[in-house]
Amino acid sequence: MRSMQLKHLRTFLAVASTLSFTKAGQKVHLAQSSVTEQIQALEADLGVALFERSQRRLALTDAGGKLVEYAESMLALAADAKAAVAGCAALRGKLSLGALETLCAHWLAPILAGFQAEHPGLQLDLQVAGTGALREAVKDGSLDLCFSFTQPPHDSGLHSECVGSDELVLLVPAGHPLGGFASVGAEHVAAERFLVTAQGCAYRAMFDSAFSAAGHQLPQVAGEYGSLGAIVSMVRAGFGCALMPRLAVAGLDAGIAALPWQGGGGRIGIHMSWRPRQLPLALRQFQDTLRQRAALHEPVPAVDVQHTAGGEAVSHEEADGVGYVVHMADTAKR
Repeated sequence: MRSMQLKHLRTFLAVASTLSFTKAGQKVHLAQSSVTEQIQALEADLGVALFERSQRRLALTDAGGKLVEYAESMLALAADAKAAVAGCAALRGKLSLGALETLCAHWLAPILAGFQAEHPGLQLDLQVAGTGALREAVKDGSLDLCFSFTQPPHDSGLHSECVGSDELVLLVPAGHPLGGFASVGAEHVAAERFLVTAQGCAYRAMFDSAFSAAGHQLPQVAGEYGSLGAIVSMVRAGFGCALMPRLAVAGLDAGIAALPWQGGGGRIGIHMSWRPRQLPLALRQFQDTLRQRAALHEPVPAVDVQHTAGGEAVSHEEADGVGYVVHMADTAKR
């Protein structure tokens, strides 16, 4: 067997993540014919088929599935070796991250800006999507890391860690009788109408767990909405009240009062999730930055709403901006 080439492993991972020679070529900036040649060369080196090919589909063989983790580790080690030989003067390459729009706009943005300033040679890509889509992107290698308000399921194949938390608040319109309270709990809102997101959504799980943790029945639900902005607008108009993370109402709080929620479920965890593998140096350093920030700024334990509410909540995709990519290195130059 000849020695495997790193460029062939990069191309292999692109094909493995997309299951398409055409899409893989676009990902690694190669013609489809070059992708095919590199995969054939890698298969010849290893003496096994890495993909099952048919007219309709492309699939990893068992050998190909086993190679994925090793290829990721080898490429990560190669990048680390290059950085070590260069004296770790600067991080290079690309780090792809994803998060809910709420977390991107009001929690992650200053962290990324600070990290980018420290490592100007590193390209930071940021994708906004719903929790389920983000985790799938981490699984297939499109993202290195994602952030959500819930932990992934135990059988997801992902590692997860709580690196922050947010405060749950009750939203009421300006002039509401509860507006003068320093904080409120389930006992104060039994007669209120609530605006919520759909079942299966992380924000709906926060609503459910806030009352179940306090041992109270759920109050009247006045309507289900797919947009947090719409809920805030309806609260402002006096149609009802709502429970959501304080981050979700940043910049939208004119005409409403946001009151801290008492009791169980009052703080919501912010979780980062990644694949179990040899992590690139840039990803490890970014995770360390988050852990240091959490130690300094997030001393209060947070509730994991998926376990409190009795199930995973991943389906909600926040309105506006779902799926866009921001290149932080480019943004810094503007």
